[in-house]
Amino acid sequence: MRKSVCIFCGANTGNSEEIVKQTKALCDLLIKHNFDLVYGGGKSGLMGLIANEFLSKGRKVIGIRPGKLIADEEAHTDLTELIVVKDMFERKSVMIEKSDFFIALPGGIGTLDEIIEIYTQTKIGFINKPSLVLNTNNFYEGLETLLKRMVDNSFLKEEDRKKLFLAENPEALMHEIIRQEKSTNEIDKIAFIETKNGQVLGTKSKGKKKYYIPGGKREKNESDEETLAREIFEELSVDIIQPTIQYVGTFKAQADGKQDGVIVKMTCYGAEYRGELKENNEIEEIRWLNYADIDLVAEVDKKIFRFLKDKGDLV
Repeated sequence: MRKSVCIFCGANTGNSEEIVKQTKALCDLLIKHNFDLVYGGGKSGLMGLIANEFLSKGRKVIGIRPGKLIADEEAHTDLTELIVVKDMFERKSVMIEKSDFFIALPGGIGTLDEIIEIYTQTKIGFINKPSLVLNTNNFYEGLETLLKRMVDNSFLKEEDRKKLFLAENPEALMHEIIRQEKSTNEIDKIAFIETKNGQVLGTKSKGKKKYYIPGGKREKNESDEETLAREIFEELSVDIIQPTIQYVGTFKAQADGKQDGVIVKMTCYGAEYRGELKENNEIEEIRWLNYADIDLVAEVDKKIFRFLKDKGDLV
């Protein structure tokens, strides 16, 4: 399965040959382990370097850049995709949405701001995505000292401090990513959001008590779009019109019927379809649900219900 890593770094290269060397080495390792790149969209400095490394190996590279920075600094023009956002806050939100791991290279205050934002959201529990730092030549020694002082003065728990991993070289950082990949208890699902008249389409499987947003787990090497089309045909007997697929949101919660700590990640899409909705395979019932039915669905679906209600799509 293709994965995305977001790398935070500067529009300058700096004056350390070792930082450049380790940056290239880290890119090589990430590419070998099947990662695509999400980054700030710049053409110069370490930003341009990492983008070019991934592009040269045929990997997908998504740049996310506020319009003001495009006006002030040259954006990379050869990316797989350049997403223009209104400000730095939106930029970080889109980066979170698009990425599975986050890495900070040595850099300036913007780089520090970005990795601390991800670390803080993970510590609080808003997201569950690893934060790592490439600590070349002890570049982040001061940050490490500060975090330890926070622990010593009871402003930060030791287990939370460890959620920001500092690695002295690319090999140690890659080893930690592999370790976290293996230990992550997360069920990856794709879901279909279909709303009309203030209701959302729900399904109930045979032998189950709760209703679910239709969808399911991807098979090996499937894209989101391929999983969506296959699952919805298998469950609802209709054909998803792939050019109409639109991203709705990603939601996480404790997995229904699983042991504590097993998380389901539901990536949701809307789309048009051909055919008539009808139960297929393991589906026992199709039902249009409104917000009053929230107690009939699993925990992750409750988050989707609240999201749809806030948008005005569910009454």
